[in-house]
Amino acid sequence: MISFIKKALTVSLCFLIVFMTAAPIFAVEGTTDYSSHWAKVDIQTALDTGMATGYPDGTFRPDQAITRAEFVTMINNKYEFIDTTDSTFSDITADAWYAAFIDAAVAAGYITGYSDETVKPDASITRQEAAVIFNILNELTAVSDTPDFTDAALIADWGRDAIIAVSEKNIMIGYPDGSFKPDNQITRAEAIIAIMNSFNYSESIAGEPAVVIPVIVDPVIVDPGTPVVPPVPVVPEIPVDVEAPAIAPVELGLAGDFVILSKAGISTIPNSSITGNIGVSPIDATAITGFSLTADATNVFSTSDQVTGKVYAATFSAPTPTNLTTAISNMETAYTDAAGRAADYTELHAGDISGKTLTPGVYKWGTGVIMNTDVTLEGDADAVWIFQIGEGITQANGVKIILKGGAQAKNIIWQSAQTVSIGTGSHFEGIVLTQTNITLGTGASINGRLLAQTAVTLDQSIVVAP
Repeated sequence: MISFIKKALTVSLCFLIVFMTAAPIFAVEGTTDYSSHWAKVDIQTALDTGMATGYPDGTFRPDQAITRAEFVTMINNKYEFIDTTDSTFSDITADAWYAAFIDAAVAAGYITGYSDETVKPDASITRQEAAVIFNILNELTAVSDTPDFTDAALIADWGRDAIIAVSEKNIMIGYPDGSFKPDNQITRAEAIIAIMNSFNYSESIAGEPAVVIPVIVDPVIVDPGTPVVPPVPVVPEIPVDVEAPAIAPVELGLAGDFVILSKAGISTIPNSSITGNIGVSPIDATAITGFSLTADATNVFSTSDQVTGKVYAATFSAPTPTNLTTAISNMETAYTDAAGRAADYTELHAGDISGKTLTPGVYKWGTGVIMNTDVTLEGDADAVWIFQIGEGITQANGVKIILKGGAQAKNIIWQSAQTVSIGTGSHFEGIVLTQTNITLGTGASINGRLLAQTAVTLDQSIVVAP
């Protein structure tokens, strides 16, 4: 397990305690003190799935400092550390609710306790102590030798490398003012999210999703005053008493007036159904094929039975050419903006997000993204997702992107450097910004926008502006 941090020559690691899968978890109704909290979606998910509960009085206390015992139990629960060893800490009695969890943490090798043979289960844990534990759990090595935080001088020598390493891997991040606040107590909400970030990183390195194995044990009586708070889906860690930093949406400018916009052409195998305007530039109207266009008397736009909206091309009458030039420029600017956002997650699941539930954030891959089974995006109506993809997107036949919790397609950006391929009968959600082409298989649908720097190809497809 971990060694509790010794501030002498040998640093012993501090902390933690939380609940393990071996412990029974009971739902507590009426937990509402997190309804306006930045981590409310994740807390609610944990409660709804029976993964976590609040206190006996019906509260969750997300901003309360987590105890070492709670922290360790939570780690055990997520990582499925079940094997135990007989520890001999002088401040733990055999009948304490957390005794087995601490034994499991020691067996897992991420705590050892203090030099006075105590573990201090009811004490809180600092952010730099938590960083040391995550560093041990993931066997990290810092790339940099200097912490990139405004309060780096406050970081103890024994925690320096760990803080650098966990921040490089986005397991723990700093505050909006650029500080890390190493001596601040980590809260219950922060701990939940950081543990999930840590587990997610471990999963990505392993190259495969963790399998949750149910553990059936005899009932265990937990101290009535002890909160049971196992982990929840991963999202970026956000410091206490600070509003969750909103991800600014990607501005589309005039490109947002189009449901399909292309520089090289739009083709369809009839009959497709498109709700919204479509346009091409600098290519001319001959690159719009399969639509049976009818020019308006003004020649500013055309219409098609397959388009509930207007069709524009660079060779139509003014002001269409100028507007399209601006729209194309805005599309390229939006692509650059999306590609340049600071990432919250990198190389998640090695690009295979099949079957995953992704919370709001900026995700970055140097490779392509694959969806072989349904993918869920869960967040509220203001939540923003930006996916930065170094290669292309491949969505298998019949696969759906599903939105939950009020998430909206207009707030989802898929920035892809190569081909975006949406399979036959599949359903896609969000705005696609690609440097190359987009293809939709027969009967595929999208609630979003297709903004391509080369061509867009449809096959009896359904495209609806968000």
